[in-house]
Amino acid sequence: MEKGAELVRQKLKYLSSLNEVDSRNYLGLWAIEEGWGGISKVNKLTGRAMDTIRKGMKEIKSGKNIKSEMGRLRKEGGGRKKILDKNPEVKIDIENILEENTAGDPMSKLKWTNKSTYTIANELRNKNRYISEDSIGRILKQLGYSLQANIKSKESGSSEERDSQFRYINEQVKIFAKKNMPIISVDAKKKELVGNFKNSGRKWMKKGKAEIVNVYDFWFL
Repeated sequence: MEKGAELVRQKLKYLSSLNEVDSRNYLGLWAIEEGWGGISKVNKLTGRAMDTIRKGMKEIKSGKNIKSEMGRLRKEGGGRKKILDKNPEVKIDIENILEENTAGDPMSKLKWTNKSTYTIANELRNKNRYISEDSIGRILKQLGYSLQANIKSKESGSSEERDSQFRYINEQVKIFAKKNMPIISVDAKKKELVGNFKNSGRKWMKKGKAEIVNVYDFWFL
């Protein structure tokens, strides 16, 4: 009994070292050796799918060389297809979800959104499209979105019409763009101290040559 268990352990160890094609062939050979009920037995011992074991048996019995094109394991173009290749309409759905919640850098083509991949996935589910958050993240990168720092959400007060104002401006931008009319983007920054003072942010400098600034913002301290 112990001898049989040890043999199974050795087989499983060897199986884990094989590539996709060789492991499938080995499973098929193992099932053939087991005789009647071999597929079910190998399935229980290894946890591998019965269809995979059956395919391995067919390949062993046919004797054909599965590896082709200088050792290629899959046919060219094989493997899982990209989501946008299979469902190009997903791109349109995501763009529609993001349309009113997108900001952009006026100096580049980068865009970002305050909607999380979790939120987008939920909205897609409402359209009967089931896509993982990781996949949505990859699609956003393909659409030109970049991952940005945390958004400040706490504020002392906010205009009740702020959202409607933003949507109105967004619609005006679309109208002007269709008419090929100029659109001016104003990027407002918070007030910063001018001079030899500490300000947030970083800039490229030579190593060990960081700019020296005052410890305090007020000269009398």
